[in-house]
Amino acid sequence: MVALLLCTYRLAAQEVCDNGMDDDGNGLVDLNDLTGCPCDLVQPQDDLITNGSFESNSCCPEGISMSPDDYLACASGWMDYMVSSTADYFACDFVPAAVPQPIPDGEAAAGFGAFTDWSGATSYYEFLMNCLNEPMVTGQLYELEFDVAATRSHMSPLVAMGISFPIDFGPIDLTIYGFSSCPTQPYVFYDPIFGNPLPANYCPLDLGWTELGHVTYSPTNAWQQLNFSFIAPFDVQAIMFGPACPVPAGYTSSNQTWPYFFVDGLSLEPVELAANATGSPCTNDLVLTAIPFDPTNDHQWYLNGVAIVGETNATLQASALGLADGTYAIRSLSPTGACSYAEEVITVEYPQPLAAATPTVGCAPLNVELENLTAPGSTGSLEWDLGDGTLANASLVAHTYTQPGTYDVRLTVTSPLGCERDSLFEDLITVHAKPNASFTPSVVEACVDEAIAFTNTSTPADTYTCTWSFGDGDLSSDCAASHAYSSAGSYNVLLAVTSPFGCTDDTLRSQLITILPTPEPAFSFTTDSGCIPLQVRFESETPQQESQTALWDLGNGQSATTPNVIALYDTPGIYSVSLTMTNTLGCSATRTVSNAITAYGLPLVTFFVEPDSGCAPLDVRFTNTTDPGMIGGCVWTFGDGMSSTSCGTEHTYEDSGTYTVSLTVNSPAGCEGDTTLYHLVHVDPSPTANFTFGPQPTNFYQPEVTFVDASSNDVILWSWHFPEGSPDTASSGQVTVSYPNDDGGSYPAQLVVSNRFGCTDTLLAVVAIDGVHSVYAPNAFTPDGDGLNAVFLPMIRDDVPSDHDLRIFDRWGREVFRTTDPGQGWDGSVDGAGPKTDVYVWKLRSRNRVDGIMREYVGHVTVLR
Repeated sequence: MVALLLCTYRLAAQEVCDNGMDDDGNGLVDLNDLTGCPCDLVQPQDDLITNGSFESNSCCPEGISMSPDDYLACASGWMDYMVSSTADYFACDFVPAAVPQPIPDGEAAAGFGAFTDWSGATSYYEFLMNCLNEPMVTGQLYELEFDVAATRSHMSPLVAMGISFPIDFGPIDLTIYGFSSCPTQPYVFYDPIFGNPLPANYCPLDLGWTELGHVTYSPTNAWQQLNFSFIAPFDVQAIMFGPACPVPAGYTSSNQTWPYFFVDGLSLEPVELAANATGSPCTNDLVLTAIPFDPTNDHQWYLNGVAIVGETNATLQASALGLADGTYAIRSLSPTGACSYAEEVITVEYPQPLAAATPTVGCAPLNVELENLTAPGSTGSLEWDLGDGTLANASLVAHTYTQPGTYDVRLTVTSPLGCERDSLFEDLITVHAKPNASFTPSVVEACVDEAIAFTNTSTPADTYTCTWSFGDGDLSSDCAASHAYSSAGSYNVLLAVTSPFGCTDDTLRSQLITILPTPEPAFSFTTDSGCIPLQVRFESETPQQESQTALWDLGNGQSATTPNVIALYDTPGIYSVSLTMTNTLGCSATRTVSNAITAYGLPLVTFFVEPDSGCAPLDVRFTNTTDPGMIGGCVWTFGDGMSSTSCGTEHTYEDSGTYTVSLTVNSPAGCEGDTTLYHLVHVDPSPTANFTFGPQPTNFYQPEVTFVDASSNDVILWSWHFPEGSPDTASSGQVTVSYPNDDGGSYPAQLVVSNRFGCTDTLLAVVAIDGVHSVYAPNAFTPDGDGLNAVFLPMIRDDVPSDHDLRIFDRWGREVFRTTDPGQGWDGSVDGAGPKTDVYVWKLRSRNRVDGIMREYVGHVTVLR
């Protein structure tokens, strides 16, 4: 048997590049097989826009631009399109909070506004103008790519775009305009009347610019990259980028805010072949267009390198074919076999809904703030299902859950490209029941300081934490509370209860508790001090005493219940008085006046006298022995019609008799006491001594004097005393006494007489014994030097020496000597010459010491030698 071997040879297959199959079996389909389907990707060309990332600058902005010459001009290569336009530049330290972060292409960006007046009839524009690095060429295909974000921004420079407002405006076409030359400065048009620059409401078309292309943009506050392609209709030297003309009618200014756009990463590049996309798989309107489309070439559309079989036209209706995201490509083969290839990456970024709730647990009604935490770039629109039948679509939702329970929250997020995802946050919100606070008081009317019980009756029954406010500033944390009010009035009572879950409720009952005023006892009295027995009238002055009862404690053992009372204080002392007033609820108060009444005692008057008997005049000393502390003043009555206010005194009784003595003492408090001692002092009569004597006057030549008693008739004893007489004593009624006879003088004589009571009297008299005035003058003298009888000097007795005058005259009557000195005599000399025998006349004047008479004596004297 012959075996036949059948060998099968398989030739290596060639990859077919447009059938969507792996023809050569290498696992690579169509364009993914670079060996089997070689075609070079069209590479980007040089960017024609100067400083499209806005990173290069010549100055730094300092706020919202209010002049066309500042800020945007700080970005190298850029300027405003009109003088009155105020496009802005954000760089350096001026990047407001409204600019979404991070900025896509570096740290700088530009911005412009676009809005209409309130009627929507007039558009106001801001455009970014740039002179290209080199002109666009007529007929050449170009692609413009940029990053954009939007907000509604405040127009005031004070706000400086620090607040981002909701985006409440719809889609807008963002447009590129071209010009054949490069303007050196912004356009300016002046008001023909006032000469001011006109507002920036001129469309670039009005200024001779040409629209080159546009793309429709749905505004969002997240950065989004857009691109579109166009063919240059002429050689373009400058471009202007901004809104299409006119601005959509819904772009009105509102509350000084306007629609505003941020742009960054502008690039303008020539392309040989481009695949431009519009729409999105998420919105089911994705369409791709090949530019340029040369019908003479073969075209094929690819998705992720795999041919979409049959799609060879200029337009690919991707969504209509059920295609989604991926890398779309168009390949163009010329009849010569030249291959060009362009890609457009369609990325579908489904949002990942994230949310936070604050708080997540609480008590009904629970105010919850739900915040969308989904990445801003993937958030276009929102829809919340809050779990209680409520829907919302804001990024920050404030919602109140009114009923207890556990709630699921669902957040559905649609991206700016229409991609939608949702997340369910199960049991996100837990709402606990709120208690219903209530309470009851034991009474609603009470006295000051009377305890009132408060009982918590809150529902549902639970273990609550309680806080009471009693309306007078006092608080309590006891659910079963007791409180006493310290002052009268009407009081609100508040009870706040907290459940174990922290849920609270409170109830306020206004003017719930009435506290009657505590009586305010007040009284007056007629006097606060006096001497016993002291009578005092007390009168109640208590407010509203008509509805109150009174109880007096008068301090002296007496009490009373009448509003007014009279009290008698008959014992010395200090007394406190109290008045207690009680109202109809039994609330009482006591007013005590300590030491209100002082009852002063009367002095207990005592005294003694010394002596209590004797002869008139009798000197008596009165000694007050009353308690010194009780002595304020004294009055003595001596019984003889005389008195004294000296508390210790002496008094002389001039007349005989028996006398009653009284002493009245006033205490320092003015209280008076007195004592009278009857027949206290006895005074016996005294005799009256008297006598006569003579002769008077007498002289020493007759020195006997007779003394005769002339005393009162009651005298029974006489006692005479004559210190210089003879006899010197005597006891009879008459006596003769002799005095010295050698000279005159005055001599005492004393008589003491006694009566039958032993009372005496004394009389003292002076007996005068006068002298005798005499002059003896010699009739001659002998001044001869023998010392005997040498001077003439008269001898004089009983004269007055001061009234002495002696003169000597010669026979012719001439005075030769004179002296007033009784002891000086004349020595006989005349005019300084010695004595000579002769007869001279002398004259003497001398005053008698006895009778006081001046007498003159004359005689002759002879001088013998």
